[in-house]
Amino acid sequence: MQVKIVFFGGLRYQAGCREHCLSVAGAQTLAASALLELVAAQFPALAQNLGKVALSVGPEIVGRDYLVQDGDEVCLLPPVSGGSGAHRPSEAHLSEAPLDLLALLAQTDDAHCGGLVVFSGDIRDHNLGRRVVAITYEAHEPIAAGVLAAIEQEVLTRFATRRCRIQHRIGRVEVGQSSVLVVVRAAHRAAAFEGARYAIDELKERTPIWKQEHYEEGDSQFLDGVPMREGPKP
Repeated sequence: MQVKIVFFGGLRYQAGCREHCLSVAGAQTLAASALLELVAAQFPALAQNLGKVALSVGPEIVGRDYLVQDGDEVCLLPPVSGGSGAHRPSEAHLSEAPLDLLALLAQTDDAHCGGLVVFSGDIRDHNLGRRVVAITYEAHEPIAAGVLAAIEQEVLTRFATRRCRIQHRIGRVEVGQSSVLVVVRAAHRAAAFEGARYAIDELKERTPIWKQEHYEEGDSQFLDGVPMREGPKP
């Protein structure tokens, strides 16, 4: 059997690749726990972290006893925000509470940085000719958190930046509130601007988050999106 393993977040950098095709001779199914043992054998750098990962097959999170089938795509999702077992709400990539810009500024504080760019995506009171009162954000939370963590790392590796944090609201967000914050610090302003633009553009195309607009008349609708792209642009 053949299974495609997809690495998210920091696991991608530890593995040295985004995807890996794993071949298992003489089997038609394999327990997810056994699959992780094979991954650890082929990627020793990942071994100490695999006990903390979540797994998904398609849109569903699966347990260690899940039977992986031939042809499955299994996503390995590291813990949110760097692998700690517990986070303060401000350190998560996804938050049901209002976003805390001051906390993100404190987390990214760096005396070597002269350039700081903050992007805030705020809820406006109109769209497509209708009065908007709020937006509810729904996410595939483990995958979305992994994508946001990966984008943070990409900003650091692709641009001359030193710090990057991204945080997105989930749940109901009222008009005037921030739905997403991107904070990028660099030694110079050009890299900070480039990194922040890259972060928000990649977030929009890769993160499994959906928007339900609520209108003044009391009705609501999910907005059309774009096909979700896997992985960063070349």
